[in-house]
Amino acid sequence: MIEERVMYPECLWTYYGNLQRIVEENYNLAVRFADVEGVHDMRVGIKRLRAYFNLIEWINPVFQAKQNLKPIRRLFKAAGKVRDIHVHQELLRRWATELDLEMSEYYNFLKQKETEERKRFADFAKKKIDLKVFQSNWILIQNVLAFISTEYIQYKSEERFKTQIEELIKFKEKENLGEEDYHSIRIHSKETRYTLEVLQTCFPPKSLWEKLNETLRKVHQALGRWHDNDVSLLFLDGFLLSYTDRSFFDRNSYVKFKKGLADDKVRQMAEFEQSWMDFLAVMK
Repeated sequence: MIEERVMYPECLWTYYGNLQRIVEENYNLAVRFADVEGVHDMRVGIKRLRAYFNLIEWINPVFQAKQNLKPIRRLFKAAGKVRDIHVHQELLRRWATELDLEMSEYYNFLKQKETEERKRFADFAKKKIDLKVFQSNWILIQNVLAFISTEYIQYKSEERFKTQIEELIKFKEKENLGEEDYHSIRIHSKETRYTLEVLQTCFPPKSLWEKLNETLRKVHQALGRWHDNDVSLLFLDGFLLSYTDRSFFDRNSYVKFKKGLADDKVRQMAEFEQSWMDFLAVMK
């Protein structure tokens, strides 16, 4: 009897296992304590997992990435509002310290919202999420990669990355980028970078990869900070509208805070534009 041999690279399991550990460890921190880093790192781990699943589907379309990620994606979305509140609090603390602001009304409002969202998220996670889905998904991945050669997996992985890069570069053809374009670039550059991480983990390095990783990181991080400022400005405006008929300890602090967020939004856009030019220069 001839022994069957599975041919996929061991590093694909190592990478997946690391993602599983990151999500599971931070899931406990997020659900039990709504830990700021726990919520953030859990969600980043799921974003990386999404890129990984999309790569596996690219290698073998029998694997349905969106469908298989769905239970874990629900966890990501459920933690989204908790993460948003954490971001609002982080920005408030930063500017309150930097500008010596008095915004206790808004701080108390955010703490109340955090308490509400923490409970909602924890209840959902405990009732609806079964982390055994990680193991069942790995069995599926093994099945769709079984007997596909390492050479073909490398070829398809590099093809996937090249296609993602080409999709990003297409944005330079637009004369004027709008907010929807910035959101698309932020999401797409992040997933492209996560695909690159798999390549760097699994296959012999190429001279361009390290530079691309750095430029892609700067692109999506600048747009991420720009987006955080934008969302926080909208959230703050909603709070101020609900507080129209009430008094503040120091209304001018809110004016200064809004200006700080707006100014930083402009700075982050400038950082993105420079990073975007650097990325395009690398790709010439």
